[in-house]
Amino acid sequence: MATQNGIIKINGQLGDLVFYQRGRKAVVRQKAGNKQQTEASKKSSTDFGSATRNAAYIRKAFAPLAKRYAHGDLLNRLNKRLIEIFKTIAPEQAGRKKLIDGHLALLEGFEFNASTPLKQLWLKETVLNLEPDGSVKLILPKGELKSLLKAQPKATEAHLQVMGFHFELAGKGSYEIIEVNDLVVPVNLPHFPKTTLTLHLKHQGDKALIIALGISFFRDAHRAADRRYYACKIIHALHLKDGVVVNFVAQPKAEKMVAEQENRLSWEVEEE
Repeated sequence: MATQNGIIKINGQLGDLVFYQRGRKAVVRQKAGNKQQTEASKKSSTDFGSATRNAAYIRKAFAPLAKRYAHGDLLNRLNKRLIEIFKTIAPEQAGRKKLIDGHLALLEGFEFNASTPLKQLWLKETVLNLEPDGSVKLILPKGELKSLLKAQPKATEAHLQVMGFHFELAGKGSYEIIEVNDLVVPVNLPHFPKTTLTLHLKHQGDKALIIALGISFFRDAHRAADRRYYACKIIHALHLKDGVVVNFVAQPKAEKMVAEQENRLSWEVEEE
């Protein structure tokens, strides 16, 4: 970038030069040339676009949770997580990678609030069961509340919030956003009973089921704004085919062949 020093200042393009104002200075730069992309970089760019579009699709589905719990550049972190999923797809599919072929379970553990992981506030993992009738049950364990919950010091109650996203993996198709009433838990409750949420879903074909759980604390009707006392994460991310979990099979890594050493040297031990 160079500065224009003449009396007459130019704005616009002249050949390969672009003249423009930058603040109070009149400057000039050379027009960027068209850089030729290699075939590999084109394929990588296509897969990157697919990954970020899937991230946007998921983020929009969980928009109410993002609004309530997001902290720490959720969009870029979610993009990064989807890119990691796309990296698990065979290199032979470069340029045409799809979420259906990736390790979807890598979404599990994604935190909406980068400052506070869910496990610091809700101390036990939830259980997800696929029932013979096709229903899905999400189970919160029973126990003494103090063993399940780390409450904000002045809170009177905790709100547990669940959302689900159930969508087709093979191309654009139908989807279902599952919204659930908040589960309100008084923090002075001595014992928390086993609590079950039952989802009735249509499982035909290849589907993704993503479930997120959030927790925040209230004092009377006022929600604690301190980000140390709210958290939310994706607790389950499943690829289901006709209601059966599809386990991801990683691509085998190429084994390094080590040639047999010939004429190896040997230790020589001296006699005393």
